[in-house]
Formats: sequence, C-alpha cells, structure tokens
Amino acid sequence: MTAAGTAAPIERLLESLADAPERFPAALLLTASSEARLEKESRRLAARLLCPGAGAHAGLEGEPSAEPCSSCRRVDAGIHPDFLTIEPEGVQIRVDRIREGLAFAAGRPYEGPRRVARILRADLLGLEAGNALLKALEEPGERVRWILTSTRPESLLATIRSRCARAALPEPGLAERQREWMGRGFSEEDARELVLFAAKEIDETEDPGAALADGRGARQMILEALEEGLAGGRLVALVLLAERLGPRADADGRLLAEILADSALVSGASRGVAEAVRHHAVAGRLAQLSRRVSASSLRDAAVAAADPPPDNRRGNRRYHYESLLLKLFAART
Repeated sequence: MTAAGTAAPIERLLESLADAPERFPAALLLTASSEARLEKESRRLAARLLCPGAGAHAGLEGEPSAEPCSSCRRVDAGIHPDFLTIEPEGVQIRVDRIREGLAFAAGRPYEGPRRVARILRADLLGLEAGNALLKALEEPGERVRWILTSTRPESLLATIRSRCARAALPEPGLAERQREWMGRGFSEEDARELVLFAAKEIDETEDPGAALADGRGARQMILEALEEGLAGGRLVALVLLAERLGPRADADGRLLAEILADSALVSGASRGVAEAVRHHAVAGRLAQLSRRVSASSLRDAAVAAADPPPDNRRGNRRYHYESLLLKLFAART
C-alpha cells in the first residue's frame, strides 16, 4: 500500500489490485490535468475493486482486452449496488451528498467483500462537507474504499490530503495524443495540429473542427504580423499585434511563444533539432523569419511571450507584448 500523502505511479496501484485487492489504499486521491481522464480511470479502478474475478475483466489500460463481466458492466453503467459516485451540484459538493456517502460506506456490501465510494472533483468540497468526509477517512473501515479525484489537489484540505494515498495519472505525450485524434478519423496533418490547438483532452473538446479552425486562424494572424513587421520592416504591424494579443485569451500568447521558439529552432538547425518544431505546417515561413532575427533574440522573445503579466494596473499585457516585439524589431538583421 502507498504511504498516505505521497504520490505514487498509478501502475503500482494496479499491481496491488492484481496481487491483493484488499491491500488497495482505504482512501486514494487520484490526480491529473483532465477531469475526463480522472472520471474514466477512477471508474476503471472501481470496476477492478468490485470485480469478482479480481479485476480480470475490468478492461483497464495496459491489460489484455476481455469481455467485461456483469459486475464491470454495471459499474460502467453506474448501476452497481456497491458503487457510489458523489460529484458537485453547482459550484460545490454539498454536505448532504457526503452524508449519503457516509451512510453508503457504513452499509454491508451486497455482492462482494467491499464497497467503493467515488468523489469526483473533490477540490470542490465545501468546508462542512470536507470536515464530514474527514471523519470517515480517519476510520474508513475494512469494507469500503474511497477514491477522490482532483485536477487541483492543492485546493483540498491538508488534513484530507494527508489521509489519502496519492497517485498521478501519466500525462499523454504528443505522439499518443496525435494517434488518438487519428483514431477519431482526422488526417495525420489535422491530428498533429489538433494536439496544438485543442488544449483540452479529446473527450473534453466539444467541437474539434472549430478548435482547429480557430487555432489556424490565430496562427495565420500572428505569422502575418511577424512577417510584415520583421521581414517587411513595418513597425506598425507589430504594434497592432500587441494590441490584439493584450485582451485575448492566454492561448494566443502561448501560440506566439511557440511560433517564436520554433523560429529559433529552425535557424540553422540540424535535422534532428528541426524535427522538434511543433508547427510543421508553417516551417517554411518560420525559416524565413529566422533569417531576419538571430536565434538568441527569438528565444528570449519566446520566453517573455510565455510569461505575460496579469492584465491589471501593475502589469499590462499589451505593453508587455509590445515591448518584446519592439526588441525583436530592433534586433533585425
């Protein structure tokens, strides 16, 4: 079992389930950057905990595929009598729902040796709800397992975190995400770009086509301004770009940082380094920019673009972007 309050690879927990499900932590805090992945993986863990075949049919990642048993199918459908999900109602998880969970945890299992209570987005526990849950975590009992999920575990009460074993889901790499998009029917080129422009996980992206079009449109706007300003020598184009970026979402500032970093990479780069460029579709245009500004100046600008100040009286984003773009203009060769 994992020591409470420490992070452990999810693989170790899966091994403990395969070898001895009874040794699974009484309370687990599962973390990741995606709420959709947390919902999916926490449900799979619950299925394995409740599976009469010791998880052989739970269909967890990395296992041979098998036909799910009746128990696993009912967990997946949310109708297993020994599986309870608690989630926010509005802006927080109410204490009434936690009390329902406590009553559920105190009951005898219907089908097996244990019950599983799952709390999604546990960082939204209200103070009263958190204190009520804390009492259960202090003395969880042998017949219940608690699984809490959170994308912001630091927002949980420290006393709750200290009573949970912790495991972080591994973040999917760029290649894995590209394969997932291709599995959804997108071309290799579109899948590569969706990794860049659809910041959310696949299951959380409501309209990938719109995300792709918006991302390409924003990139085109930034590239045209950089080309006009740095290659064409029109300072006003860079000033106007700063004005556009100031009030816009953080995603556009990140996009500017990526374009500048990619331009630095293609500046006299070897083939291996050039392959690290994220925006392959416009690599030729990036190479043209890199001929007008040194790689070091582009890298410095990329670092600055990736760290804009908050848009308030002490840190105005428009002036921040204007300053870094003017430095690039002065560094032209």
